[in-house]
Amino acid sequence: MINFNKKIFTLFGVGFLPISGTAASFITIIIYYLFYKYFNIIFFTFFITFVIFYSLYFLNDTLNKSFSTSDPKEIVIDEFIGQSIPMILCQDNLFLMILSFLLFRLFDITKPWPASYYDLKVKNASGVIMDDVIAGIYTFIIVYLWI
Repeated sequence: MINFNKKIFTLFGVGFLPISGTAASFITIIIYYLFYKYFNIIFFTFFITFVIFYSLYFLNDTLNKSFSTSDPKEIVIDEFIGQSIPMILCQDNLFLMILSFLLFRLFDITKPWPASYYDLKVKNASGVIMDDVIAGIYTFIIVYLWI
């Protein structure tokens, strides 16, 4: 089970790329578009909700058994989750997708408060995931205001 979770949390190897966070955010846009085109936004929203709860439940065990730090760069499921939040608003609008990508990467890298709190103080799965959720929420707000 740990190896399967490790594959999930690294997005099947994307986390091992040199710019893993950016690559994971870009892959998220592709996955979102496929969900949007072949399913619907409600299904995508349920899928992301499942991924959040799955990650919160299983990530601590994977971190403890497979990695030497509490927030390894190879774990990119958090970028997938965070980037997915503003995508809910994008529909098939390429401009909004690019805007959400750029804003999310900006917020993910700079980590404005309270994302910085989770990044620096919370050393478990919640800390790994929540800083990106907050970056996703900030991005969601700006994209929403843009619309």
